[in-house]
Amino acid sequence: MNKKIVICSSMKFHSLIRVVTKRLADLNYTPLFPNLDYSSGSSDVALTADKKNKLAQDHYQAIQKADAVYFILSEGYMGTSCKIELGYALALKKPIYFSQATNDLGLDSYPKKFISIDNLIEFNSEFN
Repeated sequence: MNKKIVICSSMKFHSLIRVVTKRLADLNYTPLFPNLDYSSGSSDVALTADKKNKLAQDHYQAIQKADAVYFILSEGYMGTSCKIELGYALALKKPIYFSQATNDLGLDSYPKKFISIDNLIEFNSEFN
């Protein structure tokens, strides 16, 4: 069975999320990012609080199903939603990976490992 890796990232990095999703699938993982098609642009803003909440709840469900959680942190950026997702993943004791450091010791102490977007094959050694 393929391992499921949920991707957490700001929708500001929509195109990068798509690239990582494809690369993980090519490596025979099941990438999870609910509602990726919600916005085809680079907007991180839902139109209403209810919609924002639904999008968040969908992502929490994906975290529950995942074998690991991978945070795409372009230039080390981690927004509010990702910080909440990080807390949720920690509470569920999911293995956490960051694409790069945030330069915030409080955040950078949580990932099991930093795996760059260009070296996703490193997940193979994490799951074998």
